[in-house]
Amino acid sequence: MRQLSRRIKHIFIMIDEITGDDSGVEFLSRINDIFKTYELVDQRYGFNPKIIVADASIVEQDVIKQHLNDTTPEPDKIFFRKAKTTGAALSVEEFKFKRANAIAINANSYPASKLNFTYKVVINAQPFPKKEELRLNQDDLIATLQSEIIKDINRLWDQEGQILVYIQNKQRLQQLIEQIGKSREKFKPQEDYLEVHANLSETEKKQVPTRTNDVKIIFMTSSGSRGLSFPKVNSILVDIPRFQVEKNLMEIIQVIYRGRGNKQLDQLEKQLIFYLGENAFYNQDDPQISLQESSLNIINLLLILKAAILTRIVGNGTIGRQDCLIIPIGGKSVSAAGESFSLQLANLLRELKQEYHRKPSDIRLKRVYEQFRELLNNTDFKLYPSEDNQGKPQLSYLALQKRLSSEFSELINQGFDKLIKFGVLETGYLCGSLLVVPTGEKKIEETYQIHLDKLLNLTANLLTDLQVIGYSQDYHDNLRHATKNAIDLLNKLKEPTERSQQLEQLSQRADQYYAFPLFTFLNGDAIKEYLSQEEELANNKFRDILEMYIRHLYSVGNMLPIGDGYGEFPFVVFNSYSLEEIREKFFTERYLLNSHELNIVNLILNK
Repeated sequence: MRQLSRRIKHIFIMIDEITGDDSGVEFLSRINDIFKTYELVDQRYGFNPKIIVADASIVEQDVIKQHLNDTTPEPDKIFFRKAKTTGAALSVEEFKFKRANAIAINANSYPASKLNFTYKVVINAQPFPKKEELRLNQDDLIATLQSEIIKDINRLWDQEGQILVYIQNKQRLQQLIEQIGKSREKFKPQEDYLEVHANLSETEKKQVPTRTNDVKIIFMTSSGSRGLSFPKVNSILVDIPRFQVEKNLMEIIQVIYRGRGNKQLDQLEKQLIFYLGENAFYNQDDPQISLQESSLNIINLLLILKAAILTRIVGNGTIGRQDCLIIPIGGKSVSAAGESFSLQLANLLRELKQEYHRKPSDIRLKRVYEQFRELLNNTDFKLYPSEDNQGKPQLSYLALQKRLSSEFSELINQGFDKLIKFGVLETGYLCGSLLVVPTGEKKIEETYQIHLDKLLNLTANLLTDLQVIGYSQDYHDNLRHATKNAIDLLNKLKEPTERSQQLEQLSQRADQYYAFPLFTFLNGDAIKEYLSQEEELANNKFRDILEMYIRHLYSVGNMLPIGDGYGEFPFVVFNSYSLEEIREKFFTERYLLNSHELNIVNLILNK
């Protein structure tokens, strides 16, 4: 030990972009625990350890302590502070972090002599459409935004420097590339443009570093851009997402710093162009209020965006007459290890669907997705009730479904107190128009009926397609790894049988939940009728809508059921390791407003 201590004096561990992943804070905490466990912080052994945390989103020591000191799960958020002083170009602050000496070094700057902001806002104002026209209106808005981006790309094409285009939706990114390709005589990957996102294949990943300086345009999403810089970029085009606003604002601030590293270009002017779209539907009788609300939504978002960017560049941003610090930060959570077999198969289907959206010309992806989902579409779920301390089954929402449908209206007309008649129900969380119920000690049994005729028709070709995807370098790692369980399942199903195969699974997890729309209690017949006619819809299946809704509310893993053919009752089953902790954070004094919940108590107490 003495000889080793003479040779090793300093230990440096650098953690970059700690806010880019929900588990980043937990990772930092575990590194800190390792240092303490092995006494690396003890000066007697001759070690001088340093942990360096580098992140463009972290500003000011109070924010560092509030976000990094505690690993308790939290939702995505925006820190707000009144600016105490004018932001300095370079500041150094000493403070205590986890009872150790710490130094915060903050540089307020941007790699350009002048930075030009341009906002392009598209408001699609029209009377409230019929149900079948909603999707068309959304497509019109996206098409208009895509058209504006293409116009700017064509305008900037012959100017010096590269163009960086950031769109968080991979499907829209792919559509944009295809549209540009149709409008230009030459537009080839790795020669004229690069794609940078998490779902790059192994072949594509190897080409990114060697082609960075040769192409004119870089198309990217946030997940693929972390840790990368493109020194020749002087024009950054950003499509502002309207989902997960807190986290996406943080990603945008990270993205606008991707164009740096060229000393010559960093001394010249650069430009940021932001694109934002809003569908403003109004009633014919009173359109003014609806249009004002839509306009206000856009103005609020642009104000927060600009203040957040200026906070990073010059140290503070101005809202009205106040100098403020606006710091968007991602959430904090970790996932439980391991997933059930059915959730692993659900993950495969999700990866196949996303990859096909990115590569619509790859018919194999579509074929495997449709065939495999058809194979596992016929599913039954059974929830075994848990018991209370007296050994009696707890009162479940599912057991009350038919009673509520027939008795609720009658009881509520007599007074809210009459609802006590139903008894004490199991714990449930109201989330907008959804009821989310933790399964707790309950067990969920899944039964997949796989009919012999389907099995014989699909197995051979489906297995071949899965093997091609699993071993080809043209697909990304997540998809290739996800095919292994599906291949194992098909090999098992190929065993001789004279009747339909049946796959059963019993699962029980503390972080497991099921969710369903509240209106199914009172509108069971209408829901049943709608679900029976849903086969006619190509898009916006009820199962997909429920999944998107839940993912918008919480950080969750894969979801069940695999298929979308509900019989009478629409629901989803999912895992979320930190849902309860995140919900508790919504209603503390530290959160005034949240994207999904409104802390009314705080609003009442606030003056």
